[in-house]
Amino acid sequence: MKWPFRSRIIRHTEPSKREFASGDSPFLELIDQHIKEHVGEPQTVIHEIASEFVHIDVHVVPPRPGRDFYTLVTSGMSNKPMTTPKQAKGRGFEFAELMLCMPSSWNIENYQVVSGESSEKDWPLLWLRRLARFPHEYKTWLWWGHSIPNGDPALPLSATTQLCGWVLAEPKLVPDSFKLLTRPDGAKIFFFAVVPVYKEEMAIKIAEAPKNSRNCLRHSR
Repeated sequence: MKWPFRSRIIRHTEPSKREFASGDSPFLELIDQHIKEHVGEPQTVIHEIASEFVHIDVHVVPPRPGRDFYTLVTSGMSNKPMTTPKQAKGRGFEFAELMLCMPSSWNIENYQVVSGESSEKDWPLLWLRRLARFPHEYKTWLWWGHSIPNGDPALPLSATTQLCGWVLAEPKLVPDSFKLLTRPDGAKIFFFAVVPVYKEEMAIKIAEAPKNSRNCLRHSR
């Protein structure tokens, strides 16, 4: 069955040329300190070994009393400006990072290398990296209210779940002071929560969202 709201999805074609990135984000320490001040001390930073377009690291803040869940935050998405639409150009919306909260039952060991081989367990982290890379890979923009279904029709994100896509939202599990970081050069980095959703939830979001709310989909040649 075809996805019922195909006309409301923006399709992106796989880039013809792959770009490789090396080295940590120049703002890794700045973002790490921002996380420490407003969310908690990261247990570890999971570094990418090989990167395309931008180098995405993930800071993992472990559960603690009063905050019984993991908080995963990217650094590297803001290494490059996103390709914003005309109505957003010049408004300082070019830079963003993503965060994802996971239940305390999810666990990762310090210095563990997360790769495709561990996708059944660590698909949330792998998808977090993929989403952070998305706007640079497809020369597009991700912002509050945007959604990314996993294909057309939307398929499960992993063999272990029926969740089939993501919606970007304002973070609700962090203080307001965390949601915006001003870099030394004056540019602002916005932090957005990525929320996994089921197919039925994605259908409701796409059907009822304003027409200017983007629904992005990767489309292979």
